Amino acid sequence: MELLKKEDKEYLKKEFGKILRDGVKILLFTSKDENCKYCKDTEKLLKEVSELSDRIELEIHDVEDKKAREMGIELAPTVIVTDSMEELGSGVRFTGIPSGYEFTALIKDIMYVSTKQLEITDATIQELQNIRSRLKIEVYVTPACPYCPKAVMIAHQFAMVSDKIESEVIESLEFPSLADSWGVMGVPHTVIKNLDRGNVVQFVGAYPENYVLDFVRDADEGKEVEMK
Repeated sequence: MELLKKEDKEYLKKEFGKILRDGVKILLFTSKDENCKYCKDTEKLLKEVSELSDRIELEIHDVEDKKAREMGIELAPTVIVTDSMEELGSGVRFTGIPSGYEFTALIKDIMYVSTKQLEITDATIQELQNIRSRLKIEVYVTPACPYCPKAVMIAHQFAMVSDKIESEVIESLEFPSLADSWGVMGVPHTVIKNLDRGNVVQFVGAYPENYVLDFVRDADEGKEVEMK
């Protein structure tokens, strides 16, 4: 049984044909462990998506292999959207199946990477060049959250334009222990970690781009912020 409807496949194939330019590589880190509830569905979903355009390459790895260690991947399923040369590294990441509303974010990421045409402003892109600390943005989501893709797409675009930023989307229902560790009660819940200074900025809700940029600046400057 296919996961994507026939009409959705036809629509995406047409859109990809019109929009995609450069090659996109999707890296899936999966596991044969029977406890990985969504590994098989994630692989099936990504195969169906990759078959819709010859500009999309799907590469599948075990979560315990060398490639996973090199990219700092520990959980399965993990999906990375990058360029064909992997210059973006692991900066644009989904931990958990990108289903429900998060499927929209996956499709947008593919388009962003292929076209280099982002939806954040030039002013934001310029400001992100001033980030000095290594930041990791974690966005906790659920598939049924209609507001989550907005938060995800902003975080992922920030990672696409700044080599100081890595953005990971974590499906809270699949990885409840991670969500619980940050007291996630509502989504989207964003946690920005300064990997150099150790401070954390976190907030709940799908904020406009300029507000998220302010939170990123706060994290870069070493501030502790908690807005729940």
